[in-house]
Amino acid sequence: MWISICYLGIEGEVENSIGEVIETVTFDDYVFCDKKSIRMSEFYQAATTDYKPSITLTLKQADYEDQKYIQFEGDIYTVIRTYAANSEDIEVVLERGIKHGDASISNESGG
Repeated sequence: MWISICYLGIEGEVENSIGEVIETVTFDDYVFCDKKSIRMSEFYQAATTDYKPSITLTLKQADYEDQKYIQFEGDIYTVIRTYAANSEDIEVVLERGIKHGDASISNESGG
């Protein structure tokens, strides 16, 4: 168990080269995780909404602090929802891509 690594995205604001303040997401903190497939029920429930769940990751609850974005295996995902798998673990359902306005993506020290 815990054979994969994901990077937790932190939102912030930075000033670009022409002085505009823009929203950005950086992936500095990594945690160990396990990848799971999307459950069929999750997939069909999402069909009635605008969400398209791609994967589920299991993380330690102590490592996760309600981040909205996660980078895993080179792809960036938006958190759709989370739920406690047990007293120590949390399952995070993810949709591929950033789903938030005009947020840019920064990959300064994350994988």
